[in-house]
Amino acid sequence: MSLHGRTVVLRQARIADYPYWRHLRLRDRRYIEPFWYSSPLDWEERHSGTLWVRECLMARAEARAGRRLTTAIEVDGHFAGQVELGSIDTATGAAELGIWVDAEVARHGLGGLASAMLVEYGFGQLGLERITAPISPANVAAARGAAGIGFQREALMGRYFDAGGARRDHELWAVIKADTPPNGFVRRCLDRCDAQHRTPPPAVRDDAIDATLPKTAVLVATTRYYAGRARHLLDPLRTPRPVRLSDPDRREIVLRNRRLSDWSRWRAARLRSRALLDPDAAATGATWARQHTWFRWLRQFHCARPGLRSASGLVLAIEVDGEYVGEARLFDLDMFDRNARMFVWTDPAHGDDIRTVATRLLLAHAFGTLGLCRVATAIEPADHRSADIAARVGMLREGRMRGYVGATGRRADHDLWAVTLCVVAESDSGSAARSTRRTLGPTDQH
Repeated sequence: MSLHGRTVVLRQARIADYPYWRHLRLRDRRYIEPFWYSSPLDWEERHSGTLWVRECLMARAEARAGRRLTTAIEVDGHFAGQVELGSIDTATGAAELGIWVDAEVARHGLGGLASAMLVEYGFGQLGLERITAPISPANVAAARGAAGIGFQREALMGRYFDAGGARRDHELWAVIKADTPPNGFVRRCLDRCDAQHRTPPPAVRDDAIDATLPKTAVLVATTRYYAGRARHLLDPLRTPRPVRLSDPDRREIVLRNRRLSDWSRWRAARLRSRALLDPDAAATGATWARQHTWFRWLRQFHCARPGLRSASGLVLAIEVDGEYVGEARLFDLDMFDRNARMFVWTDPAHGDDIRTVATRLLLAHAFGTLGLCRVATAIEPADHRSADIAARVGMLREGRMRGYVGATGRRADHDLWAVTLCVVAESDSGSAARSTRRTLGPTDQH
């Protein structure tokens, strides 16, 4: 794609890109580091050959698994940054966009063009429906670039991301497939740049950069990477940590690990709760019942067996006087940021106090034993009962997400509610809760 006489190409990052990547990242530290994830390593140590090799190998593995698409930005054949779609969820059609650009060519529309190219590819070839970008409120250039592409600000996420040495608020920006312009995102970006009469960016120069990365270093880094992956191959077979949570004031309510023998009680509870859980309200009751066979239960049980790190997350049964009445779930774990999502449901025959106590117990476990920093949940605007429970346990409404797929699988607008560790620790509720990205938004940053 051409802009201002410069040709922009997105391609797979290569191990051979290392010296150019390191050169740009060290030179542009003052622009990147305030918005990049925190680390105990200093900036130079974070840009070693070992870490670059590991990053390339990880990106390739996650691309093969369909979870991530990382590309290098080339301007006139020279490495000039990276743009990626991460956290790709093919089931919900969602992904997260992140980018950094060579500061010397930033503010000339090239980063915006690269982002538009990847967004258009995501909605087209990857079949995505929604792409988000968390952006620091201080990163004005990123927000301006996101708006220029077509992103809309949806929420302010409290203490979302550990950047620049502390957990900081981030704005949630998002674009959905329905926002696609008639001529596409790329054409709109090009027209916008032409209308602004931006000056052509300087040529990207890398002639003086030492382009050598010792083969021994590549071999050692590769060996370490695959050894690390091998250590995790047996994770799904390991016995999960037993969990049993209860409130001293409500001893009849217990959250515990699910058991294989729970099938019939799980099925009965979900059939009674169809109005809450079935994403297709037009389907028949028989269709819903057919989704709760023994084999479906067996697959769900084993997929969730590893716990929080599994694709299903940590799923706990909610019991009242020994009766299976619902489930409390923590999922979408981001151990990098120590964030997760939550969904709690109970049989409608039981009062909201059961779900309130279960939610408090789950949050206490999340912030205490599991060491999470932030837990969020998505609630449809018309679901006032769930919103009331969220408020009672200390969660705050942060905004509204368009075209979002909730935990039940229903695509609709959802309100984003969240609670962070500091809020829970300072809560005066006296309940169980009291015991308790790396990603930049699309930007031509400078």
